[in-house]
Amino acid sequence: MIRHAAGIADYAETVSRLAPGDPFACRIRSLYSTYPLSLPFVDYWLTADGRGQANGAIARSGTDYVLLLTAHSDLDEVSSFLQMTGAGRALCDGSYTLTGYRQVNSGWLLQASRPVAVAPSFSVYHPTLRDVYAVLQTCAGEQFLLPPWEDFYVDMNHKLRHGAVRLLGIRDAAELCAVGMTVAETEDSAVLGAVACRPDRRRQGYGTQVVGSLVNALLREDKTVWLHRAQNENAAFYQSMGFAERGTWKEYTYNRG
Repeated sequence: MIRHAAGIADYAETVSRLAPGDPFACRIRSLYSTYPLSLPFVDYWLTADGRGQANGAIARSGTDYVLLLTAHSDLDEVSSFLQMTGAGRALCDGSYTLTGYRQVNSGWLLQASRPVAVAPSFSVYHPTLRDVYAVLQTCAGEQFLLPPWEDFYVDMNHKLRHGAVRLLGIRDAAELCAVGMTVAETEDSAVLGAVACRPDRRRQGYGTQVVGSLVNALLREDKTVWLHRAQNENAAFYQSMGFAERGTWKEYTYNRG
């Protein structure tokens, strides 16, 4: 059974109880706190067993879905629901297998296990969204899809104002060299994403300092820090900073034709 969040007063608390500190719960709760149900481009649901006991959660932003699945989730029901409601992409724990998809990307779930030792060699600051977008453009590709500037600006500006994300930059002289941000935050957890360094500035310590600065700030706030690493990408980089593998993730792309 899949229940819409409308009328569920304790939706966020229920998601938190299902999986405290979980990265997918963090993404759903962060989105829920930022974009309310009254908006047309978001939706939220709980999955439940025959007795009405919650066993998972789903969030939609446009055609992008985030799934919190558990051992008691009905995967066939969830798979059918995604196709019926027009999912374009769906992100979930890699332990679970859904059906009806066109292709799947996967990678590792990493957790920051300790503070990162970083030397304050470069200037850390809060860059403008325009400058951040320019750096991200230099790293965009098949594994890192960048939305149009207008969509990026509106979404990030809104989330920054609501404390659902944060971002940092590293500059050398007047140029922004590297950026890092959280893509979701709650009071007890955070998910890092969109870590990028200009190709001509790599292997100079910029990425380590921006990631380390973010991680250390979040750990000081007693937050569990997660990161989704793509398969076969940046393994040594994150291992050197103490990130430990805690599982896998999958992103399903659905054929809507």
